[in-house]
Amino acid sequence: MKVTDFQEFFLHLLAFRDQIRSLRMDTEKDKRNTDRIQIPDAVVIFRQRNRLGLFERFSRPMKLYNLTKSGVCFRSEKRLDPGSSLCVDIIIPGEKKLRMIGDVKWIDDRMADKSCLIGAQFTAFGKGRNYNSIRTLERLRRLQEKYG
Repeated sequence: MKVTDFQEFFLHLLAFRDQIRSLRMDTEKDKRNTDRIQIPDAVVIFRQRNRLGLFERFSRPMKLYNLTKSGVCFRSEKRLDPGSSLCVDIIIPGEKKLRMIGDVKWIDDRMADKSCLIGAQFTAFGKGRNYNSIRTLERLRRLQEKYG
């Protein structure tokens, strides 16, 4: 079967589209990695919102892996479902604790000790009960300058 000019053009167009997608994904990955900070000896305690909309008791302190202005990655002994609402306290030696609300976005439960990594995205910053405070955002920016 002979490939027509149109078919050849279409195949080139598809290859070009795939290259653009690949470049865009690489750029997004790099952008996402640039603002992650790791803070020595920082821990996270969290509590999950239950079915009644109330928060459960806080977990025991768990290792903070990294932190950004938009989210956090931490170790957990409890497996959480994506979409679960959390109240997260980040405790950093020498700093006042940070309290934020957010939602679980991903879970990696392949760790050898049966714990898992949790990726949570913070709720928007603003005024009101359903938002994280603007002061907290300012503190996150200072932490990025200090540890970034």
